[in-house]
Amino acid sequence: MALATKPRLTKEEDALRRAVFLAVSFAQAEISKVRVGAAVLAFNGMGERSIFTGCNVEISFSRVFHAENVALLNGHFCRFTKISSVAVTSDSKEKQKAAMCGCCRQDYMYLNPNCMIYIFNSNKSLRLKVKLIDSMAYPYAPKGKIV
Repeated sequence: MALATKPRLTKEEDALRRAVFLAVSFAQAEISKVRVGAAVLAFNGMGERSIFTGCNVEISFSRVFHAENVALLNGHFCRFTKISSVAVTSDSKEKQKAAMCGCCRQDYMYLNPNCMIYIFNSNKSLRLKVKLIDSMAYPYAPKGKIV
């Protein structure tokens, strides 16, 4: 749901927002020049919850790690595999309109198609809140898109 008014965030959503803006500060975006941060709220087998962060890491034109997948893998390495939600932000106003690329969405889809996606603007306001399964209305359209 695209947001027209400024919603009040829950404690969990605010924790995701704080984590995602910390994560974006670590991004290495020498190729795209777009710094992206992500934060994943996940649960382990004992019901404990934790937030895991990730940022984009661009090593070369052929090797780029998306922030959303870095955060997801950080959680998995710690055995937090039940994904509840993912928050994303970037320093690009164009990228903030999208709800993750198709590859990242597919990885999350395998784990929980009902996980919530939060997209935050650079001013830390919530731009988009949508369930992953409903996110196709918010496409990721890179510059090289063929129409």
